[in-house]
Amino acid sequence: MIITTPENSRGGGRTVRPGDPSLSAESLAAEEHARVSERVQGIVDERRARDRVDTGRIHPYFGQLRAQLEKQMDAPPLFDMPSFPKQLLYSYADKARRFGATGSPGNVPGPRKPPKPGELIARKARDEPGYNRLRGLTQAGEELQDFAHGVSTLKLVVTLELLQGADGTLREVKLISRSGNRAYDDYVLQAVPPALGKFPAPPSEAMGVHAEGIRSVWAVEGRVVYVRKVSDMKQGTDNVYLAALAAAGLLAGNFDETTGEVYVIDVRNPHFECRSRLLRVY
Repeated sequence: MIITTPENSRGGGRTVRPGDPSLSAESLAAEEHARVSERVQGIVDERRARDRVDTGRIHPYFGQLRAQLEKQMDAPPLFDMPSFPKQLLYSYADKARRFGATGSPGNVPGPRKPPKPGELIARKARDEPGYNRLRGLTQAGEELQDFAHGVSTLKLVVTLELLQGADGTLREVKLISRSGNRAYDDYVLQAVPPALGKFPAPPSEAMGVHAEGIRSVWAVEGRVVYVRKVSDMKQGTDNVYLAALAAAGLLAGNFDETTGEVYVIDVRNPHFECRSRLLRVY
């Protein structure tokens, strides 16, 4: 299995002397034609590979592949990231920038979602000034909850190309783009081979599985989250912390219906999460 990075994938050259047949007009024209054809075919292949993912025309095998990658990268170390106050400040600043540019805190308008409690209270507050304090506390809690679950722009993203044999055997990992954090990049590159070392072979009829193998591109996103299971919290300082959040109106969290676990925001306990996102299947 080969790991290729931009540093070790630089191509070589060749020496050309006067009178070399490759310098003839015919050879140069043929070379330019081949180069343009390859570029056009590459654009077509990229579009098809992206469309397969965007339209959901991929086999569940790739979903299993994603789950295996994330399982291997469970509980990674806490990589060097800005402190909680700085991350929160950057998150607010980015939302303000996007709002000024588009009139919306998001990048593009997506499907309509049910209104949050803070939005419902805000509607009431238009006619009832007494709701203003409750609205402010609710919206602050929602904002903090979004941020605590990693909904911020401060992420480390590594883009990888995986080359597998038709039997699923990992042959090569290509690092397409770095995250800016060398330690995180190295962690991802070291985690991928063990994750796919014993992965089962895909069905031969699966889209994206060819006789010559499987080629896919992934984004591995790393982010700091500030949520914690209530069941992991202990008596004493943890209870005091929860009481302080409740008193400030910032006690927010969520309930996992499948496991029955309750999660709350704990800014004292940052930890790192890795999520894999399939970008293209060729």
